[in-house]
Amino acid sequence: MATLASLVISILGFAMITCEYPPIQPCPGEGPRYGDFKCNHDRTHRVCAQLVDNSDGKCQELSWSDKKQTFWQITGQEQWNWKTKVCSEPNPGDSWCICMWATAGLIDKVGCENVHINCAATDVPYLLGAEKDGGWNLDKARKCIKEKCPEPETKEEEKTKEEPLNL
Repeated sequence: MATLASLVISILGFAMITCEYPPIQPCPGEGPRYGDFKCNHDRTHRVCAQLVDNSDGKCQELSWSDKKQTFWQITGQEQWNWKTKVCSEPNPGDSWCICMWATAGLIDKVGCENVHINCAATDVPYLLGAEKDGGWNLDKARKCIKEKCPEPETKEEEKTKEEPLNL
């Protein structure tokens, strides 16, 4: 029986390229809302972003711009500043699962180079497949994530020796 890959190779004359991102790691600092601290449970909180510097237990908010603005200032979420939760048990760290719309807004305001992403704990494939979140177009976010979190090595599928189907 012909596999889908062998059908594509037979019909189109080329091998398919496949790639898989490794499993998502826990986001260090994410709260207990998801149980496993991973950014892959709802439709928006898919990006693990470093929000604080928790080295030496100081829990200092990171600056994301030349204006020395924090994540909470840039995204208009100062009233919900949860930095103490990021640095506290049960998963003390420096990051949090943030909304894709917040990621897009940050990139729009401060540029990709100033956005602090933990690629191993971000649901990269989900974000790359998303068009919009919270009314925000995610084109710039997808481009930035591709730059910061490049695809793992690809593997060329082995060509099969099956006979082409006569369609």
